Amino acid sequence: MLVLDLVSKALARSKSFSLIFILNFCLAIASLSYLQFFKGSMESSLDTKAKILLGSDLVVSSRFPITPQQIENIKNKLPKIKDFSQGVSTVSMISSSKRARLMEVVKINESYPYYGGLVFKDKTIYPKGEPLPKANEIWVSQEVIDLLGLKLLEKVKIGKENFIIKKIIEEDSLKTINFSGFMPKIYISEKGLEKTELLQFGSTARYKLNFLFQDNLDNDTLEKIENKLEKSIEQNLRVLSPNDGKDRLLRVLNFLTDFLSLVSLVSFFLGLVGLIYLYSGFLRKHQKDITILSDLGLSKKNLAITYILHLFILITISSIIVFSLMAISAQFISPILEKLIDFNFNLSLDYYFFLKSSLVLLLLSLSIGLPLILPLLQREKQSFSKTIFSFTPFVLLLLLISHFVTPSKNVGLIFAIAMLLLIILFFTIGSFILKRFDFVGHLENLSLSLALKNIIRQRKTSLTLFTAIVLCTTFFSLIPQIGSSLSTALTQSIDERPRFFVIDAKEEQIKDIKNAVNSMNAKLENISPMIRGRVVKINNKEEFENTAVNLSYRTKLKNSEEIVQGREFKGVYNSKDFSKPIEVSVEERYANRRGINLGDTLVFDVLGLKLKAVVVNIRTVNWTEFVPNFFLILQKGAIDDAPKTILATISTGDYDASSMLLKLTDLFPTLTVIDVKNLFETFTSLVKNVTNVTEKMSLYSIIVGLLMSFIIIQYQMNLQKNNILRLKMIGVKNKTIRNSFLIEFGLISFSASTLGIVLGSIGSYIISTILFESYWNFRADILLLYFFFIPVLTILIVSFFTSKMIHQKENILFGE
Repeated sequence: MLVLDLVSKALARSKSFSLIFILNFCLAIASLSYLQFFKGSMESSLDTKAKILLGSDLVVSSRFPITPQQIENIKNKLPKIKDFSQGVSTVSMISSSKRARLMEVVKINESYPYYGGLVFKDKTIYPKGEPLPKANEIWVSQEVIDLLGLKLLEKVKIGKENFIIKKIIEEDSLKTINFSGFMPKIYISEKGLEKTELLQFGSTARYKLNFLFQDNLDNDTLEKIENKLEKSIEQNLRVLSPNDGKDRLLRVLNFLTDFLSLVSLVSFFLGLVGLIYLYSGFLRKHQKDITILSDLGLSKKNLAITYILHLFILITISSIIVFSLMAISAQFISPILEKLIDFNFNLSLDYYFFLKSSLVLLLLSLSIGLPLILPLLQREKQSFSKTIFSFTPFVLLLLLISHFVTPSKNVGLIFAIAMLLLIILFFTIGSFILKRFDFVGHLENLSLSLALKNIIRQRKTSLTLFTAIVLCTTFFSLIPQIGSSLSTALTQSIDERPRFFVIDAKEEQIKDIKNAVNSMNAKLENISPMIRGRVVKINNKEEFENTAVNLSYRTKLKNSEEIVQGREFKGVYNSKDFSKPIEVSVEERYANRRGINLGDTLVFDVLGLKLKAVVVNIRTVNWTEFVPNFFLILQKGAIDDAPKTILATISTGDYDASSMLLKLTDLFPTLTVIDVKNLFETFTSLVKNVTNVTEKMSLYSIIVGLLMSFIIIQYQMNLQKNNILRLKMIGVKNKTIRNSFLIEFGLISFSASTLGIVLGSIGSYIISTILFESYWNFRADILLLYFFFIPVLTILIVSFFTSKMIHQKENILFGE
């Protein structure tokens, strides 16, 4: 009872501290809690809809036709099958009389999908009630209608045939797992697909086996079946279970979720820095109370429980406030998120989440409270090493939390370690400098003298504030520069890049395609053969992942390539019996992934023929140039006669792009032509949208950091009332006192902002160099804004607080 009585008195006597502490901690945990709440709700919603996303219990897919023997082998390894269908999809240029676009053509089977389906604009449903399209009919989405400028019952050309648009799709449960990702879909019957003649040797296609099992198996059981099956079938076959459909959609969100997790961690870390500072200040202020209670006979154990309970109550109140806001706002936030991510789900309350969060916060209060409280109870100053050791559980808990809040493996952990190292580094170096710079004299400017003395004497406050502002500006200057670098990497020299990318061309068509392109004042360039093969051995070691690879051949490097190890090819390969190894060039990142080094021997399987090759160079490729290139380039003369398809580009120029697409689609129905300029524009728009979102969301972290800084400033200035009283009593003018505070906090914020901008710029340069191959965009406009905004805002806040304080009468200050 005594402990509870002491806790209630501590809360009653320190209302302003409690409010400041609760506000600080609410801000610290709000974004992190909301993000985890969102992730939990998303995963729960996807679990219930995962089979609908996949359309079946299990899918086996391949880029090659699946043989009857393979199908029988797969069936023998599965549970009892209720239904089974074979699907195929391919990409092709689809044209109307007005326009042509690249789209995905999907063969639809009777009764498939087994879960979910299609809802049409006339409110009919497939597979419940609606029959399959006839041989001359297709079903399309509204996007197809809009892109081709068509209406219901009008005709489109697919391959060598014209088809009638019979149905317009309003809802498609399979749209999130489509083969090409970004292309609109056209559903067609098996007979209709045969009439198009799209599926020829070398055509880009995906073959699928869809299974519905007799028993209603849960998603985790299906995932176990998937993993077991993958180990016992050919490596060119890929197995998917409903959990893969869920994970695929989650991967789409992972970039944004990872980033927002890091933003939340910044807010969380800054909040905890403030929390530790505020509570250590509270304990120092009440150190006499602790001494008196100890002298009166209250045990150290009860004293420790008192202040830990006090801390826990403050954290609990903060948590209740945040969790209550989450529960109230869930119904309003859900529709907004659905529009952003284009997926319907419910932000349902997960009481298990609240229970876990409460347990974490309890451990957090213990790991923070004990290292702060115990030294005061022992009445002796702890050594630096003991202080660091006492905070070890707190640091480990932080690292554990950071690891689990980001979807991608180790992202949060690495980020948290980097943050902690920066904080420790700033405090260590800052403490060393301030101790060395022990200013005891006086300068001609009294305000500057007082400011420097305060900075040195209040080292903990100065370093806490400095660290918070550095982290804010570092993080917030990093994001816009990385976003600009990505945009630059995708759009640089867009006028010099090809307008169209041609794939699936046949070798015998190249001359005619050249003539057609030339007739419209353009050129067919970067002609590159593509041959399917497999890497079956590396240095005589059998490759378990001998999946299909695309091979090509030529004699010289392109402008977008650079040899980093080795030499160029020695002319044309001339061994008719393949007794001499073929020279091969390997792209650097692919070589690193597969563990391939200069001088290694590789064995390729090309249509059953085993070919030995030796790596003569490792090269880098600038993929953002958007010209055909390959991970593996062989010496010309070795595989020239193998069956192949041709990739090429069409140059920019003074011609009508729509007319070019229509002419090529009409003359070469099976040819696939991608408008690269439209892709650039799509990427640019996407990058701008993501950059805008990330910049707006990262604003939260800087707001938290600044608010926490201002809370520290306000709390510290309250502690400075006695100093202000002494200065006023010895005749120091109000203006001098105010200027001393403005100089003190101005120096801290100015130096911290400068260092933060430098660190953020260096970080963005390193990241841009690694990810975007030296495309670094220095955002001077943003950086100048932060450089002036943060110090000016800090000075305005300090001016507001000091004006209220120094104009109070001496007797009021003395009374307080």
